[in-house]
Amino acid sequence: MTRPTAWGDIPPTHPGRGTTVWAHGQGRGPIAGSRPKIPEERKASLRIGTECAIVREISRISKHTLSMALQAKQTTQQRLMLAPNVTLALEILRMPTMELRAFLEHQMEENPLLEVTESQEEEPQSTSSEVNGEEEPPQQTLDDDWLSQWNTVGEREEPNDERDNGRFTEQRLVRPQSLYESLRLQLGCLKLSDQERALGEAIIHRLDEHGYLEGSLEELSGQVEAAPEQLEAALRVIQHLDPPGVGARNLRECLMIQLEYAGERETLAYRILADDFGLFVQSHISALTKTTGASREDITKACERLKQLNPKPGRAFACDLPPSIIPDLVISKQEKHYDVELNDQDVPHVTVNRAYYRMLKDPRTPSDAREFLANKFRGAKWLIKAIDERNATLLSIARCLISLQGEFLEHGTRAIKPLTQAQVASLIGRHPSTVSRAIASKTIDTPYGIFRLEQLFASSVPQHTANDTISDETIKSEIHRLIVSENPQHPFSDSALAERLAQRHISVARRTIAKYRTSLKILPAHFRKQRL
Repeated sequence: MTRPTAWGDIPPTHPGRGTTVWAHGQGRGPIAGSRPKIPEERKASLRIGTECAIVREISRISKHTLSMALQAKQTTQQRLMLAPNVTLALEILRMPTMELRAFLEHQMEENPLLEVTESQEEEPQSTSSEVNGEEEPPQQTLDDDWLSQWNTVGEREEPNDERDNGRFTEQRLVRPQSLYESLRLQLGCLKLSDQERALGEAIIHRLDEHGYLEGSLEELSGQVEAAPEQLEAALRVIQHLDPPGVGARNLRECLMIQLEYAGERETLAYRILADDFGLFVQSHISALTKTTGASREDITKACERLKQLNPKPGRAFACDLPPSIIPDLVISKQEKHYDVELNDQDVPHVTVNRAYYRMLKDPRTPSDAREFLANKFRGAKWLIKAIDERNATLLSIARCLISLQGEFLEHGTRAIKPLTQAQVASLIGRHPSTVSRAIASKTIDTPYGIFRLEQLFASSVPQHTANDTISDETIKSEIHRLIVSENPQHPFSDSALAERLAQRHISVARRTIAKYRTSLKILPAHFRKQRL
């Protein structure tokens, strides 16, 4: 049965009859398909029901909205929180020497009860005039004392004072000159036109930290609105500045500029760079002898000369050089054993100011001042205690390390034994997290140089039996020794290194050797190979 799709498709009802005729003329009973007539009472009841439903929905939404609103209420709960003094102790335990020094200087500015303990060597000696209450002014003559401080005109000699020697050296340290400042200074000393000087400065600002030109001259010509020929001439001016090799566009040009600067343009090394740079990079000695017609000995000497050149001429002016490392701990060798001590010469020794402490204990001090001094006194006491705990923890860890890693002090890193932080923590009676926090960013001065404390902890690599283990540092040391002593024409691959270590009763997988070799920053065998 096909029904109409809309009310408009239904024709009107025939008058006098109770049937409805569809479009195809067939009847379907009384008022079939027509709209039903709803009584007025029914309409009113439906309207009231709809309004009640709307009211109930609005009430439900309002209650839900009110339940989501911010409410202030009091609750009781238990949770673990660190006290401020414990947080301070953990933070001080993590600090290395220089960071602790800066932290203490900041604390002394905020807490008046903290002061630096002066050693007896720095205490001024009392003279007879100071004891009598009279202080004589210093006598100074112009002809002797003043002139003795000067050697020549404009050049002063520093006073010979051993106590202030380190302080004077620290004050004379200045920021190193950058590569851009050096080149601009040299460019300013040349006789150039304004346009040439502007193009030269534009090229200088396009150099990277190693002294190479970033981008092409065609790109720069569109930015500075200059012809490529003018930029090429300005680039040649920059390439004649110091350091040799600056302003090069690639490694080949950098090395060629350095040879030209040294007056070696007509040498075999320069010819190799100009014509056979690819063979030199591959260390293909036999191919170079064929292309250049030179002997093998001359080719070897020329390649050695090229290896002496600086591939990164701007590195000497790098301003982001790491600062001098001041070790936190120093190992000293005694008559029959090694000992360790804190390197706290640069850390101020703080104590409580006695004058303020007497003011705190004085009953005549105002209450607000006493409250202020009491708070500062508690802070100073906890700070001094935290520093003492830090020093004691560091010393206990360091002494445990030198007792367990005694062979390292005699034979170097290849003698480091497998050791974990949990083992040291159990020996010194501390939690492993305390040991981890204490050794973070800490260094120690050993007979083989300055090491991070983390380097004296080595993970164990299992060997043939369960009880037979070896440290990863020992394996790395053996890998380094094998590669150093290998034949450059036939370097060891990772598989060959695994075989050589197996001959020394060290069982290591090839993938592990590749990982350790990468951590040592050693190239694979095909890059280390010197081709004949």
